Amino acid sequence: MAMRTIYLVSFRFASFQRAHFSIFVPSPARPDYGTLIHAVGAPMIGYELQFKRNYCPEQTRFPHEIVAIGQVHSSNIFDSTDTEPSTDKTPRGRIEIFAAHVPTPGISQNFMAPVNETTNKCCQEWTMEYVRYLVAKGLIGEEAIQIVQSKRDPPAFGIGLRPVRQH
Repeated sequence: MAMRTIYLVSFRFASFQRAHFSIFVPSPARPDYGTLIHAVGAPMIGYELQFKRNYCPEQTRFPHEIVAIGQVHSSNIFDSTDTEPSTDKTPRGRIEIFAAHVPTPGISQNFMAPVNETTNKCCQEWTMEYVRYLVAKGLIGEEAIQIVQSKRDPPAFGIGLRPVRQH
């Protein structure tokens, strides 16, 4: 079986906000393109699982970092047969089906409080749970947990109200 490298993509939409985490699975035919697996939403409305297919992280206008987190057998990965970008919520292939097994964060009881692993979760916490699940199921090596953990923001980073500028 051929192995494929998967990546953590960390998007920083603003310097004072928490980074958005996602997992990127490159296409073997076009390695700059692939599937982005992530939980999208906000603490005040909750999150949902989303798959962006034929996505190219390098085409984003936002600052981002791409870090390899490990190898996955290609038999666990679904590769899109077309080249048009699309977004859906339907998991395909084991790596995506396992993403659907990890509940996305719900509405926060106090979105002004620091994030944590139990009651106040965001996309970073979901991504950690997802990577831990992939490790537990034997799809990726344990080193992935430490790599993703090392990229997380501190719990209170990006939390709280910011003053509005007066014109």
